[in-house]
Amino acid sequence: MKRRRFVLLLPLTVAAALTSGCFSAEDFGAKGAEAARCQAADDDQQLTDQVLQLVNLERAEAGLPPVVMNAALKRVASEYACRMVDEGFFGHRDPVSGYGPGERAALGRYSFFAVGENLAAGQETPADVMRIWMESASHKAIILDERWREVGIAVRFGGEYSVYWVQEFGDPADF
Repeated sequence: MKRRRFVLLLPLTVAAALTSGCFSAEDFGAKGAEAARCQAADDDQQLTDQVLQLVNLERAEAGLPPVVMNAALKRVASEYACRMVDEGFFGHRDPVSGYGPGERAALGRYSFFAVGENLAAGQETPADVMRIWMESASHKAIILDERWREVGIAVRFGGEYSVYWVQEFGDPADF
C-alpha cells in the first residue's frame, strides 16, 4: 500500500516551563553585543548525542524503535534555534515568516509524511530538558509517536533564555 505524502502539524502547544537557566553568553566566550547572538557550545555534539540517547531510552521503555539523527532535520533545528535567539522570540511559528515546523522542514529539503517539533528554553542540561518534555503530555506524545524514524536536535546559546533546545522529528517520505 502506497502512502500519500502530506504535512501533519501535530498539536504543538508549548507547555515547557520557561525558566531562566544559569548560563550566560559570557560562559560561552561572547562579549558585549555578541552576548545575545546565537552560539553553539564547544561540546555541541555531546549535548545533542545525550538528548538523542535520552529520547531513545524513553522510546525503548515504551516499546518503540529508536530514532536516528538526520542531517537535514538537524540543520532545520539549528537554524530555527538561532532564529529564536537572534530574533528574540520563542514559539513553534516564526513571527516574521509565519512558517511552522512543516514549512521549515520542507524549505530545509526534508521530504516527509509527517513532522513534529518540541521546543524548550532555559533548561541547563539534557536531563533537565528531557524531564520537562516528558512531564508535558503534548511534548511526551511527540517524543513517543510511533511514526518517527528520524530526528534533528539542536542546542543553542544566547538570547533571553540563555539556552534553547529544539527537536525536529520526522517520518521520511520513501521514494
